[in-house]
Amino acid sequence: MLKADDRVEWCFMERIMLKLGFSKLWMRRVMGCVNTVFYSFLINGIVCGFVRLSRGLHQGDPMSLYLYLLVTEGLSNLLRVEVEQGFCRGFRCDRSGPVISHLFFADDSLFFTGASAKDYLAIWNILRVYSRASGQQFNFEKSSMYVSKGVSSSMGDRLAGLIGVQRVRCLDRYLNIPDFASKNMKQLHKDIKERVWNRIRGWQGKLLSIEGREVLIKAVIQSIPRYSMSLFKLTSKKFIE
Repeated sequence: MLKADDRVEWCFMERIMLKLGFSKLWMRRVMGCVNTVFYSFLINGIVCGFVRLSRGLHQGDPMSLYLYLLVTEGLSNLLRVEVEQGFCRGFRCDRSGPVISHLFFADDSLFFTGASAKDYLAIWNILRVYSRASGQQFNFEKSSMYVSKGVSSSMGDRLAGLIGVQRVRCLDRYLNIPDFASKNMKQLHKDIKERVWNRIRGWQGKLLSIEGREVLIKAVIQSIPRYSMSLFKLTSKKFIE
């Protein structure tokens, strides 16, 4: 997304909240916190003027994160309806598993669909409708497409050209987890170890006390493997290393 928080249309957010079943009283109170935000300009050390917003969510406000999640429900429901009506296909981990059409994390979006012009144009139409309604814009310059091994190279290039995104041969990494993680656990352990050591090496030239380094090391060890540990079991032997 391009500046996801700044572009949200308030009228779209109100309709989403009503559609999700929130009461009008609750909605008016929430919108009262959103549409009463003013900004001032600091020019040569002097605070000048007031600017009232007409759209967008206030960055840094704890409530903005939850409101943004409500807004993305609009896109999620559009995708769900298209899959249910058969206009585009999702992805199944197995035959009895649920259909997965998308995954959202913050302002990053992952879409799963079949390798056909019909499916890709359906996704494109959903994004266009959602963009016009919500005010948000998708960053196609930083978007990429990955196709499975069963899809020919020419077909992959043609599908990428339909929506104007680049095609990649591998996903490299997402949330700092390599795409080979589930296939090569040894390489995953090595990747985590290298990232921890690279971060620690940068502190050697700084004047830090032993206690300060201990605090920083604990912070790095807790933060870097967090997403990997939520998906894969890391052995105690690797932690000792």
